[in-house]
Amino acid sequence: MPTSVIAPSAGRAEGISSHGRRRRRLLVGFAVAAVALVAVSVLSLMVGARTIAPADVLDALFHYRPGDPEHLVVIGSRLPRTLLGLAAGLALGLSGTVMQGLSRNPLADPGILGVNFGASLAVVVAIAYLGVTSASGYVWFAFAGAALASALVYAVSSAGREGATPIKLAIAGAAVSAALGSLITAVLLTSRVSLDAMRFWQVGALAGRTFDVFWQVLPTLVVGAVIALGLGRVLNGLALGDDVARGLGQR
Repeated sequence: MPTSVIAPSAGRAEGISSHGRRRRRLLVGFAVAAVALVAVSVLSLMVGARTIAPADVLDALFHYRPGDPEHLVVIGSRLPRTLLGLAAGLALGLSGTVMQGLSRNPLADPGILGVNFGASLAVVVAIAYLGVTSASGYVWFAFAGAALASALVYAVSSAGREGATPIKLAIAGAAVSAALGSLITAVLLTSRVSLDAMRFWQVGALAGRTFDVFWQVLPTLVVGAVIALGLGRVLNGLALGDDVARGLGQR
C-alpha cells in the first residue's frame, strides 16, 4: 500500500522537475537568441562600405544630427535596411511555423501549400497585364494569389474520406505548385518587362530601402503576426491529432 502511494507521487515530482528543466532550457534559448539578435543588428548598423564605431552608432540612434555624415549613413541607410531584414525574418519564421502546425509536418514551409507559386503568379499577371509597378501593389496581389493557391491545395487534398491529411497536403501542394510554375513561365515568356520585374521581386534585396518601404510593409506584418499568435491554441490542438482536436472543440 505505501508503495502504491509513493510511486505516483514520485512520478508527479519527476514530471514537474522535467517540465521545469524544459522551461529553463527554453528561457535560456530565448535569452541567447535575443542577445544574438541584438548583436547582429548592431553589426548591421556598423558594417558596410565604411565601418562605423559602436559608440558612433549609439550616438546616431539616440542623438541624431542631420549634418553628421555618419549619422546620415546609420539612420538614413542602414537602420531601414536592418529593420526590413528583421521584419522579413519574422514574417518567414511565423509563416513557416503556421504551415508546420496546419500540415503537421515539421519540414513544411509556405511552398508546400502552393503559397509561393500562387503569390508569384498573381504578381506576374499584375505586372504583365495590369501595369502594377509599386511594392504596395505587389503585396495585395501576392496575398490574393497565395490565398487562392492555398484554397485550391486544400480543396484537392480534402477529396476522399480521410480529408486533408499531411501526406495529401504535401502531394497536392507539389502538384498545384508545378501547375502554377508552368503558368508563370508562360506569362514571363511573353513579356521581357515582366521577366525583369519578376526576377527582382522574387529574389528581393535590402539595399537602398528607406523607411517609406518599411512603413508600407509594417501594417500587414503586424496584422499577420497577431493572427498567427491568435492561432497558437488551435495549432497546439491540431498537433495532438484530429481526434483529440475534435474532442477539444476544434473543427
